[in-house]
Amino acid sequence: MIQRLTAFWSLLFLLVFQGVQAQEFDVRISVNFPALQLADPSVFQSLEAQLNEFFNGQAWTDLDLADYEKIKGNINITITKEESATSFSGEMDLVISRPVYGSGYETTLFNFRDPNIAFSYEPARPLTYSENSFTDNLSATLAFYAYFILGLDGDSFALYGGDPYYTKARQIADRIPVSMQTEQTGWTQKGNNRNRYRMISEIFDPALRGTRRAWYNYHRLGLDEMGQNPEQGRSTMLESLYALQEVYKNEPNSMIVNVFFLAKALELNEVFAVSPRAEKIEAFNLIRSMDAANTQKYDKLIR
Repeated sequence: MIQRLTAFWSLLFLLVFQGVQAQEFDVRISVNFPALQLADPSVFQSLEAQLNEFFNGQAWTDLDLADYEKIKGNINITITKEESATSFSGEMDLVISRPVYGSGYETTLFNFRDPNIAFSYEPARPLTYSENSFTDNLSATLAFYAYFILGLDGDSFALYGGDPYYTKARQIADRIPVSMQTEQTGWTQKGNNRNRYRMISEIFDPALRGTRRAWYNYHRLGLDEMGQNPEQGRSTMLESLYALQEVYKNEPNSMIVNVFFLAKALELNEVFAVSPRAEKIEAFNLIRSMDAANTQKYDKLIR
C-alpha cells in the first residue's frame, strides 16, 4: 500500500492504482432548515444522511488512503427558501483541511461560502452521480466540490497534481443543462459572477496558472517543511506570496486569489506572527496589496 504523506519525494501521489477503491473524505455534512413551513423536518434528516453517504461513502479516485491521510472538514447547508415541499434554495459553507507533514497541524485548503444552492429532493429518490451525464443539480454541486477539493489537495502535494480532478470538475460544469445555467444555481457562464463555473474556469486560465505554482510552493515546500526548518518554511511561503502578487497585478479581480486568502488568512497571521519585525512588515504589506478588505485579520503582523 502506498500512502500519500510518505511519498512526497517520488511524487507517488500522482500514480493511479488499478482496482483500488477507498474513500478520500472524512467530511461531516449538516443541513439546517430554520423557519421552514412546507417540508416535513424528517425530509432534511433523510437528506443529511444521504449527503454524508454520497460524499464520504464512495470512491472519487483510485487512491488508497489511510484514515489519517483523508481530507477532513465540514460542509454546512442552510436552507433559506422553500420553492415547494420538495424544491429548496440556500447556501453552502465548506471548510476543508489536510494534514501538514511531520506535525499534528491541519491546514485549511478551502473555506468558502456558496450562496447559490438550489435543488429538488425527495427521500424516496436516492442521490446518484454519473461521470457521463447530468442527473440533478444537488449531486452535480456536491460532485463538483468533491473534485475541486481533490484538485486543491493534489496541487498542494505535487506541482499541478490536481489536474485530473480539476478536469473532472470542469466536465461537471460543462455538462450542466442550459436551463440550469442561472445565477440561482451557481452555474451561469454570463457576466462576472463569482460562482462555481468561474472558479473552475480560472483554474485552467493560463494567465492565472501561477496561482497553482504558488499554492504548491506554499504547502509542499513551505508549510510541510516548517517542522524541520521554520525559517526556511516561512521564507518559501513569503516567496509564494510574491508569486501570487504577480498574478494579482495582472488579474486583480481573480476569484482564485480570493479563495487563497479566504483559506489562509488566519494561518498567515499565525505563521508570520513569530517572524522578525522586518519579515512581519514585509508579509503584511504583501498580503495587504492583495487582501486589503480583510487587513483586520492580520492584526498580529502589525504589532
